[in-house]
Amino acid sequence: MENGYAQNDSLTNVRSITLEEALKLGIENNRQIKIANTDVAIANENVSQTKMAKMPLVGLNMNYNHIGNPKIYEGFYEKSLTVDYFDYQASANILASMPIYTGNLINNRISKQELISQLQEAAVKMTEAEIKLAIVQQYFTLEKLYRQIEVTKQNIINTNLRIKQLQSRVANGQNLKSDLLRTELQQSRFEVSVFEDTNNIKLVSNYLDILIGIPTDTILKPEMAEAMIPMEERDIKQCLAEAYENRYEIKQSELNVKVSESNLSITRSGFLPNVYAGAMLNTQYPAQWPDYPNLLSFWTAGLSLNWDISSFYNLKHQVSGDKLDIDRSKTILDVTKDQIDKEVKTVFVKYVESQKNISTYKKDVELSESNYRIVKSRYDNDFALISDMVDAELQLNGAKISLINANLDLIIQYYTLQYAMGKL
Repeated sequence: MENGYAQNDSLTNVRSITLEEALKLGIENNRQIKIANTDVAIANENVSQTKMAKMPLVGLNMNYNHIGNPKIYEGFYEKSLTVDYFDYQASANILASMPIYTGNLINNRISKQELISQLQEAAVKMTEAEIKLAIVQQYFTLEKLYRQIEVTKQNIINTNLRIKQLQSRVANGQNLKSDLLRTELQQSRFEVSVFEDTNNIKLVSNYLDILIGIPTDTILKPEMAEAMIPMEERDIKQCLAEAYENRYEIKQSELNVKVSESNLSITRSGFLPNVYAGAMLNTQYPAQWPDYPNLLSFWTAGLSLNWDISSFYNLKHQVSGDKLDIDRSKTILDVTKDQIDKEVKTVFVKYVESQKNISTYKKDVELSESNYRIVKSRYDNDFALISDMVDAELQLNGAKISLINANLDLIIQYYTLQYAMGKL
């Protein structure tokens, strides 16, 4: 017994935590969620950058040149005549242009970037739901382990008392040495079980620490009330309806269809002409030392039309590819709905099954306790063997642990169903 307690005492730096606190910390600190939120911020910046294509472009161009006097040759470099030409030349241009009509290309690109931003937002929600479900599963797995240790430790106490009794009875010749050894073996198994559960608590706590973003050497202990056990009835049709309405996987697939349609619109924009408005202010300064001619300045304003006629042929294959991509995205949407349909039905069956299992395991505990009391009474009156007591205790221990696991499995299945319905 002392060895078993020493192993359990190795749990240091224990922190009690409620499920609500764990979920809150997970949303705030989980690195996967932070990455997903960063992707949303990047997507929003890309939307703003794409909208800049509607803004006018303004540029400044300046140059300065020193010009050597040109020579005019006669024949094949036989005679030359030097021309007195401008020594210096400087100019400055201010240019401005703005798209008037681009075949709706810019608007289509903006729409596509906005859809990509919505996709990233859906990814954040999906990531949050997945992290919440992982937190819930690890949280109640921890509770299972702590409760299993609690039941097993009580068995260690009872077994230790019986060992002391048997030691006295063996010394008086009332029991065989094998009876004592069998009981000590039973106690050893209980202690090994506590040791293994203690190690599993450390491993599960480590994973949960990572999920909620706290120091990874923190041993967590759940704080929960029995009122958390749900027993409400569910309707499969309603569960499916809510899943189709709420699951972000479906919303993400629907957005992917729209992105594919947007790609087709962008491609078709290549068939249309582009019209730009432009303006320019130009100043030139030609100089011949030591004379300084007057400046030459002028401005222009007008429209330009660009139309890639070859696009009528070159883009037809890209249009066909975009149409195929739309069909593919729609098929993926149908596959996603099928997967969610399967997932919801599977989880629903497990949830109903978990509800029914509890009554069965409660009955098992009652029967095991009754059997234990009868065997103990017979053993105390020397009408039963120590092996009968060992079997009765093991049976009762297994029944109690099965009931504990059944109650906590029901809670896990409840939250898993909430996740499958898109409500976690």
